[in-house]
Amino acid sequence: MAYSVSNPVPSLPWRFHTRTVDLDLASAQGAETYYPLRMTVLGRVEAFMMSINAMQLGPVLVGDCRFNADIGMDFGELREFYHVNIPLSGRLDSANLRNEITATARRAVVFGPTGDVRLRRWSAESRILCVKIRRAALENELELLLQRPVRRPLALGPSIDLTSGYGRDLRDLACLLARQIGHAEPLARQEIIGGQLWHSMLAHLLAAADHPYRAELLDPRPPYRTTHVKKVVDKLRESPESRYSAGDLAAVAGVAVRTLQDAFKSQLGMSPMEYLREVRLERAHADLAAADPANTTVDAVAHRWGFAHLGRFAADYGRRYGVPPSATLRSVP
Repeated sequence: MAYSVSNPVPSLPWRFHTRTVDLDLASAQGAETYYPLRMTVLGRVEAFMMSINAMQLGPVLVGDCRFNADIGMDFGELREFYHVNIPLSGRLDSANLRNEITATARRAVVFGPTGDVRLRRWSAESRILCVKIRRAALENELELLLQRPVRRPLALGPSIDLTSGYGRDLRDLACLLARQIGHAEPLARQEIIGGQLWHSMLAHLLAAADHPYRAELLDPRPPYRTTHVKKVVDKLRESPESRYSAGDLAAVAGVAVRTLQDAFKSQLGMSPMEYLREVRLERAHADLAAADPANTTVDAVAHRWGFAHLGRFAADYGRRYGVPPSATLRSVP
């Protein structure tokens, strides 16, 4: 059974175009499209103009953004998103956590969900592709590719070389998506193509950016799994809501409990029951992200996926996703 991850984010795109010389309107539009922000003009206000052409493609939003004046922006934590700024021209000076990066046509800047983001100077006449990615989608994509759970949030490196390799491919793919924004009938609107494009965008980012799993991800050798470990993994992913004991899982594998535990520790870095908890958290997260809070409760979702102790569920959920389950339930896709 292949490792699969539910993704509740719709895959059909929507587009919009905005152009304004009004700073307040530009700030409001920037906040609506991306994140709550404070925008300032670093020079003559009368020279200000903002242009954004953007398209939502599943969990990925690509915006072709330009300003006619030097500007600065301050954000809070991105929380539920990762973000990549890919300059096609000009430069962008930014800071996040302890990283101060100057992005140019040769180097993109990357922001994770944690730490305030400050764009110190977006130089006039710069053209930058601003790519906003839902945190759950990128982390789920990595788990899908690795065929196992990963620690969240994912610690991405603060910049990407755009001049060669996967970084250049990432820039080219972002440019392809940006060109789709202006098409009367974009191919990305076709679900069979749009889904492939946004999955490809996530995979290219995971291949291009530095992170703790990159070497494993790019290793051409398939992950090694003994037969008895694979049997148990397939069983747990098929029906994680069921009740299992260590003996039940050992019977599925056809080996002793200690043998199965040692094999899981060696190959997956966790016990069978710890793996089961991670799968249940994954399924609960997908349900909470897709649910209407008017019709669903955290308790109902937790019980659906086999969590009997709600306090422990909330603690485990916060450890993995960085927010309480109630925050995911209230979030707007």
